[in-house]
Amino acid sequence: MKDNNFNFLTKEQQLSINLKALYKSYGYNEFRLPGFDEYSLYADNQSFIGGKDVVSFSVGGKLLALRPDVTLSIIKNGKSLGNTQKLFYDEKVYRRTARGGLAEVSQIGVEIIGDADIVSEAELCTLILKTLAEVNGDFVLDFSHTGIIVKLLDSLNLNGSNRTFAVKCLEGKNVHDFIRFAKNTNLDESKTQAFMSLINLSARSAEAKLTLDSINKIIDISEEIDEMFSLIEYVGTSKINIDFSIGGDTDYYNGLIFKGYVKEVPHAVLSGGRYDKLLSKFGRTEKAMGFALYLGELCKYLQDEQSMPDAVLVYSDESPSAVLQMAEGLRNNGIKLLTCKSVPAGFNGKIYYAENFK
Repeated sequence: MKDNNFNFLTKEQQLSINLKALYKSYGYNEFRLPGFDEYSLYADNQSFIGGKDVVSFSVGGKLLALRPDVTLSIIKNGKSLGNTQKLFYDEKVYRRTARGGLAEVSQIGVEIIGDADIVSEAELCTLILKTLAEVNGDFVLDFSHTGIIVKLLDSLNLNGSNRTFAVKCLEGKNVHDFIRFAKNTNLDESKTQAFMSLINLSARSAEAKLTLDSINKIIDISEEIDEMFSLIEYVGTSKINIDFSIGGDTDYYNGLIFKGYVKEVPHAVLSGGRYDKLLSKFGRTEKAMGFALYLGELCKYLQDEQSMPDAVLVYSDESPSAVLQMAEGLRNNGIKLLTCKSVPAGFNGKIYYAENFK
């Protein structure tokens, strides 16, 4: 008997099917990647992949790697076609666990490479919101903009280790250490206050705009403010927070940054942003943006409950053909049936005994 409602699939499989259908409805094409990439691709871009431990192995004198990230592989293996490419993928990535083991997790996401204008940004943001809603209707999307962060860091004349320290204070929302640092390095007071406002900022869009407008009076970030809030207006939602602690390496990212969270999962399950700088490292001149949903972060949330069959058929010394025939007859009547030699512990469904069919 056919089951057309896909209830036999795991929650992760159902989510993947629904999201791929969503992306296809927007005209995006699925991008399939080769099995492995050269280790150097990830070793040379450790900060982009968040310093993830890359699993490598040697084949025929080449050092290859199990893929820890998809975006890098798409850029390396994709070709510049002279037009905007809108892609999605559904791939496995591999990570070292804290105990030194190896974890295989699913990652599904979207990439736009080419003329990534405000229409594409708004479309990408809409897909992010719909993606999170597929996971759980109770979600929030955090926004940031690397352009604002860079302008404030530049205005403070911070470079090298001082710049790195300021960024860590921002990402850790560490105002106290930044105040101490600012005094020790004689930073400009008004610009220090502006950066501290950025550290403290975590608010819905209307409240956040007031803070950013006050920073704009000290440092010109009007273009970035317009981009952020035009996008928020286009997608029209109250689910967006402005929070500059969400990170995004400024060596790779150069615009909007996203992180998505859903109820009951303590970590970000989605991240992405504008990464034109990453393409330039590969000698490409296009613009690019994208996001990834980390299904590995959703493992516990998506964990399927163990389901019991409707009934069991208990057999002992009956002939195998007779047992199989009995079982098939029951299943043909729409019963989800388990054949076994003893009733499973805790089972409270219907019990059939093969000896009664004789």
